[in-house]
Amino acid sequence: MKIEFYREQDWLFSGEDGICTKIAFQDADTRSHNHNYYEFFLVGAGSATHHINDKKKIVNTGALVFIRPKDIHSFQNPSSDFCFYNLLVSRGTMDSCFSFLGTGCNADQLMENEMPPFRQLLPAELNNLLPSFEQLAIAHELNIVRFNTLLRAATVNLLTSYFLSYNLKLSHDIPTWLGLLALEMQKQQNYQEGLNALYRISQKSPEYLCRVFKKHLNKTPTEFINDIRIANAKLALEYTNRSILQICEEVGFDNTSHFYHLFKRDTGLSPKAFRELSSEVSVSQAP
Repeated sequence: MKIEFYREQDWLFSGEDGICTKIAFQDADTRSHNHNYYEFFLVGAGSATHHINDKKKIVNTGALVFIRPKDIHSFQNPSSDFCFYNLLVSRGTMDSCFSFLGTGCNADQLMENEMPPFRQLLPAELNNLLPSFEQLAIAHELNIVRFNTLLRAATVNLLTSYFLSYNLKLSHDIPTWLGLLALEMQKQQNYQEGLNALYRISQKSPEYLCRVFKKHLNKTPTEFINDIRIANAKLALEYTNRSILQICEEVGFDNTSHFYHLFKRDTGLSPKAFRELSSEVSVSQAP
């Protein structure tokens, strides 16, 4: 299968940090392609099959995906009402946003995963985010200088709100050290290790951590770690073919029954049923 390569210099004009457009089903790109810039897309309505890195997944209304330069993707079989917002971000702009966020944002995790980061927004979340994309699309047509500013603000917001953590609901008065600890615990080696990593990194006593976590996060340290593990297990079930047992071990559970119990409590489904519902199947790539 031929893979098209889209270059930044062909898509982004002089003075632009990116592009934001609303695309209808008949204009969805059905050619397998990758590019040397970044892309966010948000499905505003309808559904389509998203072919991505030798796999495919049905994306429905509210799907928010962060496409990296290495990702090969296309849309197939869009519904007649399918439309999405396409936000292209130049490499320089993305580098600036990551630099602004600093090393604590753990951007490497976004780049290293086999599949691109994906979030399925709830209706209320979608309604809150759509005006931002609408504003970007309008600003791109009217005022490039204003658009570039809005683009950088939107990029930082998308990264921090949806992709750099599992969207922790933090209180406004959270201590700085606790926020940094929460970010550090997003790293696989740390949430795998669990409480021992939490204690080691924080250098706080278990009793003190328990009080602070309940006050600011409304959960115990164990619940906090398990939430991260389940969130990463869901991504692995959606976007990889690894066995459920392997995923259970990779995210840090040594008790399969406990993993199944927590997973069903979180999603209402068993891991197997969740994977089947995600509609992910292998796609053969012809040379």
